[in-house]
Order: sequence, then C-alpha cells, then structure tokens
Amino acid sequence: MKFKKLAACLLAASMVISTAACGNSETKTADNAANNVEAESSDASGQTLVVWTLADDLKQFAQKYTEATGVNVEVQTIAPADYPTKLTSALGAKSKEVDIIVGEPQMLPNFFEAGFFEDLSELDAEAKETIVDYVYEAGKDENGTLRALSYQVTPGAIIYRRDLAKEIYGTDDPEEISKKFQDFDTILQTAQEVKDAGYRIFTDTGNLRWYANMSGAWVVDGNLNVGQSRMDYMDAAVKLYQDELVAFAPEWSAAWYASMAGELPLNAGWDALEDIEGGEMTQVFAYSLPSWGALVVRDNAMDNKGNFAVCAGPCSYFGGGTFIGVNAFSEKKDIAKDFVKFCTLNEETAQWWLETSDGDVVSNKAVLDANKDYENASFGNQKTYEFYLKEAEKIDYSIVTKYDTQIGDMWGAAIENIQKGNMTKEEAIEDFYMQVEMTFPEITVVR
Repeated sequence: MKFKKLAACLLAASMVISTAACGNSETKTADNAANNVEAESSDASGQTLVVWTLADDLKQFAQKYTEATGVNVEVQTIAPADYPTKLTSALGAKSKEVDIIVGEPQMLPNFFEAGFFEDLSELDAEAKETIVDYVYEAGKDENGTLRALSYQVTPGAIIYRRDLAKEIYGTDDPEEISKKFQDFDTILQTAQEVKDAGYRIFTDTGNLRWYANMSGAWVVDGNLNVGQSRMDYMDAAVKLYQDELVAFAPEWSAAWYASMAGELPLNAGWDALEDIEGGEMTQVFAYSLPSWGALVVRDNAMDNKGNFAVCAGPCSYFGGGTFIGVNAFSEKKDIAKDFVKFCTLNEETAQWWLETSDGDVVSNKAVLDANKDYENASFGNQKTYEFYLKEAEKIDYSIVTKYDTQIGDMWGAAIENIQKGNMTKEEAIEDFYMQVEMTFPEITVVR
C-alpha cells in the first residue's frame, strides 16, 4: 500500500459515547423530517420494530421515527463489551426477534462475513451521494455490497488548551499549533517544551495510538506490514513514558476527566484524586481524540469550557461510530430499511440531530456544509463542523482490515513491555511477531 501523509489512521475505539443533549430547534426539524419519510412507512403504522444498539442515541431517533410514521420502535441498549457475543448468539441461530442491528467499524467485517446484515443496495446510490465517503465505504462488505450506514462521522483531532498555547507559544491559532504535532519527532520536541513550561503534553502515551496506521494497513497482500511510522510511534511512546513527558492519567480515569478542568496530580493513575496528597501538580496541554471526545472534553471542562480548540495531528483518523443495518433474518425488512434511511440519509433528520446532540458530527455532507460557519462557543468560537468535515474527507478507509483491533492491541502490549522495562525493544518486537503468527497463521510475517 502506497504511503500517504494524509492517509487515514485507525485504531478502532472500544467505546461509543452517547452524545444526547438538548437542542433548541427540535420541533421544527422533526416536523420537516416527518414530511420526508417514505410514504410506505405510514402504511406500517401500528407495527413494532425492535432495535439492538450500543448507545442511547437511537432511542431519540426511534421517538422521532414513531412521531413521523406511527411505527412503534423498541430500543434495547447493550454494553459494547457484551454486544458482539449477544448478537452472534442470536443471529447465529437466525433469530427474528430483532429487526435493526448496529456495529462499530471494527465489528462490521466479521458481522458482514457471518451474514447478519441485510443487503441495502437499494440505498447505495443515495448513500454515495449523501454521506461522507469513508462512512459509505465502511458500510460495505468485502464484495462492495452496502450493508450498514451511520448518521455520524467520528474524525479525530488534537484538542488543545488555548491559554497554555498562548503562554508557551504566543499563539492559539489552530494552523500554528497543528505544526507542533505534525510528526512523531515534532511531538517529542513539543512534549519537552511543554514540560519545560511546567505542564504535560498528554494525559498518557495512549494518545499516540490513533496515528499508528500511517504506514498503511496492518496486513497487505497477506503480509504483516509494520512500516517505519509504526516503529517511530513505538519509539515516541517509549520516550514520552520514560522521560515523564506525560501526566500518567489513563483515559476514562478520574484524573483524565479532572484534567480537562484544570490541575491534576502527576502519576494519579486510576486512583481517585482525593487519595493523592502532597504530590506534584500539573496541567495537560492536549488530547488526541475522535470528534466524540470533543464532547467529553466540553462536558468536563467546567471553568475551562470555551478555552479549547481543535487542530490536525500527524494524519487524519477516525474512531468508533454507530453503523445501522437490518437483521438479515427479520420479517420486517421493508420497514427496517426505511428506519435506516430515516436515520442516516434524511437531511432534515441530520439537521435535527446536529442541533439536538449539541455537537455530534453528522455524516450528511450537505448538512455539515450548511453549518460550516457555525461558531462553537465551547471551542473558542472555532468553526468545528467545517474542520471535522475537512478531516473526514481525508480519511482513506481502504487501509482498514479485520485484523486491526487485535494486531493493534498486540503492538500496544509490545510498547508497554518496553516502557516498563519488561523487555528490550528487540525482544518486544519478536514477541509481537510470534503473537501474530500464533493468532493469525494465514498472515505471513517477514522479520
């Protein structure tokens, strides 16, 4: 695979964040959406669709669909960790109890191969025209048949503190700060500059993982593809850790959330903040997160709300996202397809969700473009929709494979072993090769 600086990076996130919030234009846009629903939906009034989902977003979509069509929609939210097993067990037995099913990008290839998702080819032409390219590509199986669509895009960014940027670099301009994150070597230089100023560049070294795929796909023509950029990623992650250039506050920990609002203790780890006394305090300069992460930062920033901005990192990437499809064994496929269309391809629905979610980035290109001049008060009045649309358009989904999650986790484990001194770099890489060979005998590993 030819290397591209702007090639998409993907390490699929294991968590989907519900971005539900209150909007102020809900009634008008919901009415508009109702007027655009296919006529055959109204003929199904009184019937019931059953939805299995990973996040609560679809409960709100279901309510709007019921208001528009009279079709009752029952939504069951299942924890991401349990969802693949539950879906595989049910649909492996050709269950008809669920009509609408979902998946995150890393789940879809296996679900498609198992035959769980119905053919959505009748929506293909409209989907290709309507939604961001990588979302359209992610919803197709290996034969190019459309089987799932998403109402959202999840392009990533560097989310940074404007006040710290001005203090350290004299500017908070996104284009200028982006230069401080343009490659791994530059990130290490920036990390030292930030530490010299009394702060830390990231909460932990996991922020680099989103850029692991700059070398292209993990597997190319049946061969394992490590590539120089993954070696650079490994070296940078080790140096950030061993030179204490990060705050050592893992994602989803109490310290991670607290860092968005201000000071946190160094080396807080997973411990509750109140249990750490007398230690050195610091503040975090930046976070590397998909677009849903911007909502997490916003909602935990407290007095820092409005004091953040987004900029591009070493390459474009995405993480997570809810893709909707139809159970191949459902007896209500026509209504179920109409529900998928309502959620993902209806322009008025997309505008309603953009406003209702107060920050989720929708997949509808026309709606994102129509809102490109919206100034996000939570991010210093930056035009964040315009930024995320541009990042989403750079994503190349062709480098994504069904092996990414497991091999990415193995590479992460190798990095951790080096960071903690459990193995030398050579030992960790050799162990990684052995793990790949044992887990995926069909992959050729060339040392």
